[in-house]
Amino acid sequence: MLFETSTNRGVGVKIDPSLCLYNPESVYRAIKNHRSLKRWLAYISDSYNPPRNKILLIFPCSAVKPYDKSPSYQRLLKMLSDTGLNRYVHLVTISEPFGLVPQEFYSSKFAWYDCPGLFRWWCSRHEQPYESQYLDKSIAILSGVIARFLERATKHGYYHSSIGFVRTMTSSLERRRDHTHYRMLVDASKAAGVDLEILPDKKHVKEIVRKRGRLAWDYYGVSHPIALEYLGKRLRSTLQEFSC
Repeated sequence: MLFETSTNRGVGVKIDPSLCLYNPESVYRAIKNHRSLKRWLAYISDSYNPPRNKILLIFPCSAVKPYDKSPSYQRLLKMLSDTGLNRYVHLVTISEPFGLVPQEFYSSKFAWYDCPGLFRWWCSRHEQPYESQYLDKSIAILSGVIARFLERATKHGYYHSSIGFVRTMTSSLERRRDHTHYRMLVDASKAAGVDLEILPDKKHVKEIVRKRGRLAWDYYGVSHPIALEYLGKRLRSTLQEFSC
């Protein structure tokens, strides 16, 4: 099934109809059975070697593919470039259903997808079935992939430090079951025994809501200018810690 909106998701790339996943069960079945997706997950968990001496920055996927053509990534990449932080950061996208997608693969021939199927609000809006068991199974598999990647990266000393900058809560400061990126990173860091800093915290979400209103956080999330300003400060602080 290919929703009409999916045809507009790719900018210069094609969206694979077999990777248009619009409810939790379809996401889970793809993770378990889709050939190219399974190969990618195995590659990330067991074989992929990132660049050395960088800060790992994990950032949410975008509806537009490839990610760097989306407004959220263009704001992020501009901040990293303007501050010079792009030289010290290895940007990696956290994705359903591909787990992790490093920046160097954005421009490569990739199996691009449209996968809003783990979000309750989306399934409700489009009258899709929403079975929580498949949500949890999908998150468990993907967090396991991320955990194995983090274990290898830590064992071989690829990164100075690791930051996940994702939607951690709602504008009402609540955590929801379908905050998939947050759940995946929390579960992965625990399973790997790796110190992964997951941001922004409650203080900074409250700041965005107080200054710009709930819609600012609900719509822009971690690509809001206030959020990106905070991220830049945190990255610079991390660099200073390791240069001392």
